[in-house]
Order: sequence, then C-alpha cells, then structure tokens
Amino acid sequence: MVLLLFLCLLPVSNWKIKGTERSPKIPDHGRQIATTLMFQVTWRMKLRLVWLVALPLLALPKTALAVCGRPQPRLVRAEYSQSAAVVIAHLVKSQYIDPKDDMDYHLYSFQVERVLRGSIPSQFVLWEENSSGRLGFHVVRGRKYLLFVDRWAEKGWWTADGCGNSGEVSKVEKALKEIQQIPSLQVAQITGEVEGPVAHAMVLAFRKRDGRQFKTQTRANGTFTLSVPPGEYSVAVAAGGRSFVADWLSYENSGSVKLERGGCAQIQFVRSDSADTGSATNDKR
Repeated sequence: MVLLLFLCLLPVSNWKIKGTERSPKIPDHGRQIATTLMFQVTWRMKLRLVWLVALPLLALPKTALAVCGRPQPRLVRAEYSQSAAVVIAHLVKSQYIDPKDDMDYHLYSFQVERVLRGSIPSQFVLWEENSSGRLGFHVVRGRKYLLFVDRWAEKGWWTADGCGNSGEVSKVEKALKEIQQIPSLQVAQITGEVEGPVAHAMVLAFRKRDGRQFKTQTRANGTFTLSVPPGEYSVAVAAGGRSFVADWLSYENSGSVKLERGGCAQIQFVRSDSADTGSATNDKR
C-alpha cells in the first residue's frame, strides 16, 4: 500500500508497463475513470488515480479495464440501428503504432465479405486504441468477424465499441440471428434505465416532427421500455419533481434519438445534481 501511495505522487504520463505487449503505456483516460469514481480532482491527479486503480488489475483479461457505455449490456438491436455500418469481414493485416507522445494503437485492415447494414468500402481500416475502449477480443489474420462500426471522418478510419457485440463470427451466432429478425419489426424501441434505481418514474418521448408524446413508467429496478413509431425523438424523465439528464456515458443522446423502423436506442438517466457536466457529449467520432 505504501508503494502504491508513492506511485501516486509520481508523474505517470510517460510511464510504460514492461512485460506486456498489449499494454505498453498507461491509459490516458483518467478523466473518464476518475469521473466514474465521482472524484473531483485535477487532471494530473486523475491520471494518478487511474494508475492506482489499474495497477492491481494488470494481470486480469483486458476487458477488466473497459470503460463501457451505459446501460449494459449493449443490445444487438440498438447497436445495429445506431451503427453507421455492420459487416462481416476478415482481417487482412494489422499494424501496431506507438507514437512518442500519444496513446499507442493498432490499425486493422479488413476485407468486407458481406454488408449487413449501411455503406462502407470493400476494404477499410479499423482503429483500436490501446486503452479502456479497446476491443473485447483478439483480432487474428484470416478470421471472420462481425463488426458494428462508425466512421472517424477526420482520420478516414473506422471504430468499434469494445463493449458492444462485435466479435469472431463463430462466437456471435446469437447476435447474427437477432440481426436477421430486425427487418421484420414494424415499430422502434427506446429502452434504458433511470439510475437509483428509480421505480415508477415517468419516461416521456416527444416526436420532433409533430410533438406527439409517448410515455411509460420505469419498473421496480429502474429500467424501462417504450415502443414508438419511427422518427426523431427527445426523451425526458419525470419523478417527484426531481430532475434527470442522460449520463455522459449513455449510449444515445436523450435530446436527439433517431429511430428507423425496427430501430432501438438505449439511454441511461441520472439525477442532474449527480451528473458530470464536463464530459457529457454522447458524440460519436
């Protein structure tokens, strides 16, 4: 414990972890993890807190350090409808890049075999930062993968949620079956959770086109599910005069939920007086 406290007093921005190929640098996501722990500290202290928390976990599988969107688990239907593209592709090559003053990452070149949703080049590059957001599986050349991806326009690369449903085809048969059923669905769905949990809270969805309102109540565990026609919605929660906002880790933005037929969105609500206002962007790259 004394050693850990000593380490927290030292600068960590350029430290490297020896003895592991997958984690050559300390993750530079102190703000996210420290905020999740509800510490209000400086940026440098947040980095030290990350190191303090991560140190005893280095021997665990890489998913142990993941900072995931909320609520969990990520539903196949939601990830499918909210992704720019969903494909089955095989890995052609990979490249490991270790910048001197930035987070290291992998670039994976994939060859598309089948497009399940959206539009994407027949060959594309998937970016995976060596951080808490990395993929939850190892990528091996020649193997086929189901990938839910979004485009990082600035770089021309594509990204995938490490906490989502992407994975090796042989291990995601259930997800593939769910995807096959989505085109037959006639309505859309908004689902999520009001943290607390808050039971019997009123969840209101307002369709932006005409102001039509749809509503439901949360269950005893704070979760809710609301079926709505396709369209764009804003979603709010009302419970005994208390104010709620979408958590900064919420998968979808409660202020603008776009749903096609069969689509789905997941929103995590928290009390406004407990929400982190500095990081709540809910934006994709």
